[in-house]
Amino acid sequence: MEYVGYLAPVAFVFALAALSQVGALKKEVEQLKVELERLKKD
Repeated sequence: MEYVGYLAPVAFVFALAALSQVGALKKEVEQLKVELERLKKD
C-alpha cells in the first residue's frame, strides 16, 4: 500500500499540466470567439 504515496507527486505534476492545458485551451477559444464576431460584422 505504500506505493500509493509514491504516486502522489506524479499525479500532482500531471494535474498541473492538465490545468495549464485547460488554460491555454480557454484562451484559444476566446480568441476564436473574437474572430468569429469580427467576421460576422463584415
